[in-house]
Amino acid sequence: MYGRSYGGRELTFEASGALWQASLVMRDRETDSWWSIMTSEAIGGEMEGADLVELPVAEKATWGDWRSRHPDTLALTVDGRQHEPRNPYRDYFANDRTFRGLEVADQRLPPKAPIFGFFLDGRARAVPHAAVEGGRLVSLDGGDGEGVRLLFHRRPGASMFASTSAWRLADGAEGTAGELVTAARAGGDGFEPLTGIDTFWYNWVAVNQDSELLP
Repeated sequence: MYGRSYGGRELTFEASGALWQASLVMRDRETDSWWSIMTSEAIGGEMEGADLVELPVAEKATWGDWRSRHPDTLALTVDGRQHEPRNPYRDYFANDRTFRGLEVADQRLPPKAPIFGFFLDGRARAVPHAAVEGGRLVSLDGGDGEGVRLLFHRRPGASMFASTSAWRLADGAEGTAGELVTAARAGGDGFEPLTGIDTFWYNWVAVNQDSELLP
């Protein structure tokens, strides 16, 4: 979920109908700027170079998972229909082929390996879903001699549609990965939410060619 206020104006976002390296691009009606969720910024138009403001208030989840936690949820309908019985992307998710055969030179991961991509201190970074199932602590060089600790969590066996949870840890946050995930989900101090996107490796690295792949 993204904020709508930029340069003192409230923008109205919509699908542009365009793709950039097989990734969807949004546009806004007020400035006709084009925005990429893979770079988290405007890539053309009046607002080119402006950063998207991602709000850590939404969660990507399957309807089944969401409904189990929030059984009283109401769903919007389109012409009385709440569910499309056949997913038009079913075949795409069921095989290893990229969209329209897009090729990327970076082979650090298989092209359709699911990853969590994010930006930290101005740099694009990614971590594979398989590496953070059940919780994982990662330490990075902050670039100024200070270490940066990140906490990631994916529920084991979660589908591609479920969100990765991620936080930047304050110095006082200590414990195992599992203990820290529990504390972070409970709203404990010392956990700064880290926003990002769950996608395939080829989608991410085709746009962010200098992305770091976390160990």
